[in-house]
Amino acid sequence: RDAVKYLNQVIKQDTDSNDVAEAHEKLVDIYNRLGMSHETLQQFDAILKMDPKRRDVESLRPIFASFSRYPDQSIGKQRRTIVHAEISKHGIVIPLSINGKVVHWLLDTDFSMSIMSESEARMLGLTIDNGSAHATDLNGGSTTIHSTVVPQLAIGNVQLRNVPFVIMPDSQQPWDEWPSGRKGIIGLPVAIALQAIAWKSDGTFEIGFAPKRPANRKMNLCFDAMNPITRAQFQGRDLDLILDTGNTAGTQLWPRFATDFAAMVKQEGTKSTKQINQVGVSSIRETTLLPEISLRVGGLETKLQPATIFSRPVGDHIHHGLLGMDMLSQAREVRIDFRAMTLQLLP
Repeated sequence: RDAVKYLNQVIKQDTDSNDVAEAHEKLVDIYNRLGMSHETLQQFDAILKMDPKRRDVESLRPIFASFSRYPDQSIGKQRRTIVHAEISKHGIVIPLSINGKVVHWLLDTDFSMSIMSESEARMLGLTIDNGSAHATDLNGGSTTIHSTVVPQLAIGNVQLRNVPFVIMPDSQQPWDEWPSGRKGIIGLPVAIALQAIAWKSDGTFEIGFAPKRPANRKMNLCFDAMNPITRAQFQGRDLDLILDTGNTAGTQLWPRFATDFAAMVKQEGTKSTKQINQVGVSSIRETTLLPEISLRVGGLETKLQPATIFSRPVGDHIHHGLLGMDMLSQAREVRIDFRAMTLQLLP
């Protein structure tokens, strides 16, 4: 609320058009994270009014215009619920119900919207809207997308209403490799709506655990646009990593890590390549491998062996990398609390 108030003040009072445009963009991120499609569309329109040549905004607008024909995403009475999930270094697959049908979908905290394939939408009896846009990812891939809104989605005792979903062609990865009933991904706006999620190595997945931040534990989560960021430690220095439960290919390190630890990378690194799956395509990228590094993540010492450092176009120059399930699965239990803004890994 404070951020929204401050950004609206900038829009009303600032005479610098660049500052005003940036404030509108940050409001887009906030409203999108909260599943507030109407407000997101209003910010898109404000940006286009200032700069009609913003092709990125113009491309996404039809999707949010479709979402805005329905009420914003909401969640029923918050109740603690426990379901059995498939949990491994390959991801978190949770059971959920739509239109009386049970599906098992991946939980991806770094996907800006929830997504499903065209065939999954038809199987669930959902209407695919005509509006289209182009989606891109941090690895440089892109594809054409459509949209739908799920009237009601249940995870255990938790009920969500009017959940926006992006629809992608079945011909694109990963849908071409996944069976029916599994061609969906639950994205960040739903994860935030759940407020607090936890999972254990035995397959227990919990929603709505009691809020509690240990007295000696500081906040170690924040948002950068649509990316949840966690702060880890390496060799006594802080690393800013994108928290990505949907990354089944392994933790990535990016150019900022290579720059900040240039001497170590030069001395210990070896050149290699790695195939990565992007939105719409799979490609081979050049990498540098380190034999092993130790990271302190969520209070737990973890090992990355080997550590893979990518160069652009993978990733960005702002964050040190992307934290995947190969690291998170080293904990007996992982707790993400979007109320206290904490990530905790328990041994």
